[in-house]
Order: sequence, then structure tokens, then C-alpha cells
Amino acid sequence: MRVALDDGREVTVRPLGHADGPALEAAFRRADPWDLRRRFMGMPPPVSWLLRQLDKADGIHDLPIGAFTDEGRLIAVAQFDRSDDGPRAEVAIEVAKDWQHAGLGTKLLTKLAGMARERGVHEFTATYYADNIAIRRLLREVGHVVDSGFDAGEGYARLDLDAAS
Repeated sequence: MRVALDDGREVTVRPLGHADGPALEAAFRRADPWDLRRRFMGMPPPVSWLLRQLDKADGIHDLPIGAFTDEGRLIAVAQFDRSDDGPRAEVAIEVAKDWQHAGLGTKLLTKLAGMARERGVHEFTATYYADNIAIRRLLREVGHVVDSGFDAGEGYARLDLDAAS
């Protein structure tokens, strides 16, 4: 699916699979260290762990989607993970530094929310550093926040995807 961003650039958004391992590895190597720290709420895992997670993604319980440039560079990843067939899933997103502030995060997470609803997910949960204002804004743009708060430096939010559709 082609997506036009606020600044006029366009990207292709699609589910990620095993064949995207090299693109994910390259994106991880290029990523801003502070952005990765915020995304993983601490030290990022080894890229080998991320590649194993990508291989295990079944599209129902774990669904990663990515945004690619025309040159094939992976510039953003959003995913949901759930442990069972229940209606709630944890959500996470990472956008390359040079692609932030162009609406990509909102468009990617909105697309993921629609795909999640098709798979029986009706609620996203998110945990983040309390000072991560960008993710708080993004979550409010994408879903109806029914619960949020802070505890010991961490923020959390619960989004109703049905109310946002």
C-alpha cells in the first residue's frame, strides 16, 4: 500500500516477513541509539533476537508492518503482540530519525490498528518512558485512550480501537 506523508514523500507499507530480515538489520544499525533506547525501554536487544521474533510472527498474534522507501530502505516498524486470541495486544513503533515529524508514525499505527481489528484485536496497550511526549501524542491521534497514567517513570496507555475507527 502506498502512503503519502505530510511533507509530500511517499512510502510503501506492508507486513514484514522472514525475507525482510536484512532490511530490519540495516534499519537497526542505522537507528538513533536514543530512539532505540526509548523504543525498548532500556538497552535494545541483540539484532539476532529481533530477527527470531520476525521469524515467529504469525500475523495473528504478532504482526509487524514496515514502511519502505522506493529504494527499499526500511524506515519504520510498527507491531502488535498478543499472547492469546484475546482482544488486547501490546503495540510498539519505531520511525527513523530522518522520517519523523512527517505523519509516518500516525499513518503506520492507524494502518496497524485497522489490521489488528480485522484479526480480533479491539484494544492496544502501550508502555513507554513517562517523558516520551511524542508517543503519548501519537497514541491519542490513533486511538481513543480509555486509560493512561504514570508510575515510577513509566507511562502507560490503553486504547479502544473500535471507538477510533
